[in-house]
Amino acid sequence: MYPLFESIRVESGQVHLLHYHQARVERSYRQLFQKECPWKLTTILPELPINGLHKLRFLYNDRSFSFELIPYVVRKIETLKLIEINDYQYDLKYTDRAFLNQTFALRGDCADVLMTKNGFLTDTSYCNILLYDGTDWVTPEKPLFEGVQRSYLLDHKKIQKVSIRSTELSNYQSYQLINAMNSFVENRFLSVGGIV
Repeated sequence: MYPLFESIRVESGQVHLLHYHQARVERSYRQLFQKECPWKLTTILPELPINGLHKLRFLYNDRSFSFELIPYVVRKIETLKLIEINDYQYDLKYTDRAFLNQTFALRGDCADVLMTKNGFLTDTSYCNILLYDGTDWVTPEKPLFEGVQRSYLLDHKKIQKVSIRSTELSNYQSYQLINAMNSFVENRFLSVGGIV
């Protein structure tokens, strides 16, 4: 019914990165449906809770939309299994995540997967990855999906895009995972030793 969706962070009644979500909705709508998006998120948002952290899911097709509001608990992910995915494309935020779920199931004892294409790092099943070399935070040049948090950090020059082969992980000390629900924290360091 709804082929596309957005996950939007709502914290203490405040909506995060809304104009980035709006821009992505407009690009995705235009790409998939070949026409201009008729909605502005600022005018159609439902009433939001003033306490706590919530995920607001905006689901849509070319004619209608729906919202879901879900209390959110940050997942603790400290281990990642490298999985090569070859030619899979996920350039739009599709509700059909069957391939991503199948790939996630290959994680073994790890908390999530870190997908590679032709040996280059892309994303985990839900997040973009950042790597820290002791001086700078970087992100893979060609992610599977360009998340809004990643776009925000690039626009504000907090991270840089770099082509990173899985064989080059030893050049980095730490990593962290980001997405619309998980913001960048400069002093959050997870050991790259947790990527296997």
